[in-house]
Amino acid sequence: MTVYFIVSYDIADPEQYAKYNPGSNHITAATVLKHGGKIIVATEDALLLSGDDAAMRVIIQFPSRDAALAWHDDSEYAAAKAIRLSATKNVTAYIVDKFLFV
Repeated sequence: MTVYFIVSYDIADPEQYAKYNPGSNHITAATVLKHGGKIIVATEDALLLSGDDAAMRVIIQFPSRDAALAWHDDSEYAAAKAIRLSATKNVTAYIVDKFLFV
């Protein structure tokens, strides 16, 4: 079943974050693809309708929860993910199942 990895965060250290985006974009894209994923949204541009805002929003589609977790824990992505985590704050990340109308 299709799932979505969703993360939002604020950039705490722009210089360090540049090592992740754009610096490690090729690693992120390659490992997402390796696990059957597709980056749907990666933007700082959003219209806040309610709640607390974050600077960055990312949505990645995967064919299954196992695939999403395999990407998240992929050793090839680990160094890039560590850069992102060290350069950001207020991180919220989760995996959600695709909503199906019955």
